[in-house]
Amino acid sequence: MKKLTSMVLSIGVGSALLLAGCGSTDSKVTDGVNNMLETTEQLSKAIDSGDQAKVKEVGPTLEEQWSSFEDDVKKDNEDLYEKIEKYLDPTIAGSEASTLDKEALGSLNDKLTDALKELDK
Repeated sequence: MKKLTSMVLSIGVGSALLLAGCGSTDSKVTDGVNNMLETTEQLSKAIDSGDQAKVKEVGPTLEEQWSSFEDDVKKDNEDLYEKIEKYLDPTIAGSEASTLDKEALGSLNDKLTDALKELDK
């Protein structure tokens, strides 16, 4: 009986740790998405106002933010991972370009924002 109780407790503790780990991954992704959405909003405002210096400052931070949780997204949701990557890389490149193409960069940023919102759901 004592062995059975020990085994049940071990399984319970192990399950709790496993579930706690899953929650932290979800939290990491949620926090990352929220950070990126704030950045895409800042980028959108800078694009709309034609503030190229702000665009160059804000745009590249998206890569740092994405790298903090992209592996979790790739593992759990490969389709959305690819969709975000499809718009992220050109958005960053456009933000670093020597001349600002407001229309193209704005469109890419909007599509990136939509993909992030889809992931957030």
